[in-house]
Amino acid sequence: MPPTITRMCSEDEADFLALTQSFYHHEHFAFDAAASRSMVRHLLANEQVGAVYLARQNGRAVGYLVLTHCYSLEFGGPFVLLDEIFVLPDEQGTGLGKRLIDVASDYCRDNGFGYLRLEVQKKNARAVAVYQAYGFRTEDRYLMSLSLDGPAERMRNTFSGCTAL
Repeated sequence: MPPTITRMCSEDEADFLALTQSFYHHEHFAFDAAASRSMVRHLLANEQVGAVYLARQNGRAVGYLVLTHCYSLEFGGPFVLLDEIFVLPDEQGTGLGKRLIDVASDYCRDNGFGYLRLEVQKKNARAVAVYQAYGFRTEDRYLMSLSLDGPAERMRNTFSGCTAL
């Protein structure tokens, strides 16, 4: 039986945080459980900011998808940023990643968003190939970030360019 993919609710928080920690460990990112908990709670409490989906196989959380709402004049207004997508290593290669992107695409269509955008590390050739096969195209531009000091500033910047807190 294929994994089920459902919109996350507050009861899923522990599973989401465990998957997020696995993803961050896999990518060698620093993981801050308290910050992740705060941000996902914000998403769950404010649907105008975005959505989170969890994939489960036989009740076990095996993947997730985070979508955030943003706005760009260049892209004709509102768009969705596929902020994070992760599938546990033992479930990779099963088509689950494509199914999660299908969920993201359907979310965009169902909610009137014209674009789905994402960022991926250049060194992640496997992911780049998956996204290109799906129809994403690379753009000749730099992704640039500016980190501002202080926890409140970092929290605000998490949502920079996206729907306001």
